[in-house]
Order: sequence, then C-alpha cells, then structure tokens
Amino acid sequence: MEDRPDPLYASPTYLLFETGRLVRRTFARMSPEQPRLPYLLVLSCVVRHGPLSQRQVAGRLRMDAGDLVGIVDALEKAGHVVRRRDPGDRRRYALDATENGRLFLGACQNDRARLDDALFEALSPDETHLFKDLLLRILAHHDERFTGAPDSQLRPAEPDGNGRPVRRDEAGQRTGAGISSGSAASS
Repeated sequence: MEDRPDPLYASPTYLLFETGRLVRRTFARMSPEQPRLPYLLVLSCVVRHGPLSQRQVAGRLRMDAGDLVGIVDALEKAGHVVRRRDPGDRRRYALDATENGRLFLGACQNDRARLDDALFEALSPDETHLFKDLLLRILAHHDERFTGAPDSQLRPAEPDGNGRPVRRDEAGQRTGAGISSGSAASS
C-alpha cells in the first residue's frame, strides 16, 4: 500500500489541535510540580482583576462555571486565593488572590518563558512574533478580549518577495531584520 500524506495536515484547525496537545504534554513534562494551565489562567485573572465573583471569572475566561468550582477549590486549598463575602452583595463570594498566590504566579512566569522557548525553538524570533501576531488576529476576530492586545515596539515581521521576514518600526520604515541589500518589497 502506498504511503500518502495525511489530509488532516492541510487543516489549520487540526494543526492547532495537535499544537494544543503538544503544549499540554510539554508543560506537564517540564513543570510536573505545577498545576495545569487552566489553574494558572484562573489565578492570573484573579490577580489582575480581582476581587471577582466566580461568575465574573468564568465570564472573563469563557469557562464553564461548573469547571471553575474545582479549580477555585484547588487554588484555595493551595493558599493562592481566598473566598470572601462580596461587600456589594452579601449573598455572593468574591475571589481574591493571596500574597502567596501572587508570588506563586510570578514564579510561574519563568516556567512559562522556558515552555515558550522549548516549544518555539524551531522558529526564529521574527517567525515566533509573526506566529503570535497571526494567532492574536484570529482570536481578536472572534473574541473581543483579544482586540487591541499589546504589541511589541516593532510591528510583526512580514515576508518580503522572497519569503524572508521584514520588520517595520512604528513609522512603517523597514528595519534591519531580513533586509538584504537592494531588495524592494512593496508595502
């Protein structure tokens, strides 16, 4: 039987699915002592925007409120968040990050950076920036949370006529990365 390429490889959706699986496997291998990424997303949300009700956290993260309960229970047990009565509505609880939770999240940022380095080592810095920009553009098209996401000082790399990345500064002028002498890519 002839070995043919898998038609799923032509599907960006399938490739994103497999990339997500790779992220989870790599994160678990590199940081087995850390909670999974959804726990860190919830903690980050509470650190950045808290105090918040569980419903507000679920809304901000587009998570099912039922899934959030177990995550919040684990974060509370670890001492990273506390549930307090919401002063605006005594029937509800508000989640707030503890100092321990803030410190833990800060320490996790180093592990996230190592994960990014490991996952994207096959790409150049310009390609990684372009990949991130493309993902943000897709996400912003479907989810307003990603609209106006912070950008770096330089605009993302764009390919020139030969497929090499060309970067532009904020004024739209080409910078040194990917520029070869005499190239004249159009803007």
